Amino acid sequence: MKLKFVISFTFMICLNSCVINSDLLEEDFAYILNRCEPNNLSLKTKSVILNNNFGELKLELHVAKKPIELQTGLMCIKHLNIGIDGMIFEFQYPQDKAFWMYKTIMPLQIIYFNEHNDSIGNFMMKPCNKKILENQDTWIERCLAQSSNYIPESNYLYAIEIIESYEDIDKLKNYLHREKLNLLRNN
Repeated sequence: MKLKFVISFTFMICLNSCVINSDLLEEDFAYILNRCEPNNLSLKTKSVILNNNFGELKLELHVAKKPIELQTGLMCIKHLNIGIDGMIFEFQYPQDKAFWMYKTIMPLQIIYFNEHNDSIGNFMMKPCNKKILENQDTWIERCLAQSSNYIPESNYLYAIEIIESYEDIDKLKNYLHREKLNLLRNN
């Protein structure tokens, strides 16, 4: 009995004294639980500028144009390469469906843009990670239900997902709060 207590007590002290980066541990756990596999898409990058009367922000983004890229997006990606701020989704036709966070590990700021490059909605999206004992169908249904929180006010042609660690994320949120943004992009 004393031995069990000593072992338990020693384990608790060790756990308490160890420095663990909980964010990295949480990302790794989500990666495994979400049954992620490496995303082997070879994505192009593009520079875009978001501006309004309060200023402008430059972003370097992965580009999703092909169906598989549009479908996969930033799913199962734990970190973007240095200098990449997120992803731009470029659709051929206006869309009306919300984005979802199924198998997406990091929180993302999404901004929807219409055919005139004006922002028409923005949301801070939270990961929809699989719970330990949750079955696949329940997880998918929960993620779909959660996506109803991310529906823009009208159809969009472009969407930009920006990582939470983007260096100007606070400035971006301030600009969005004050007035709509314009999207300036190179084709």
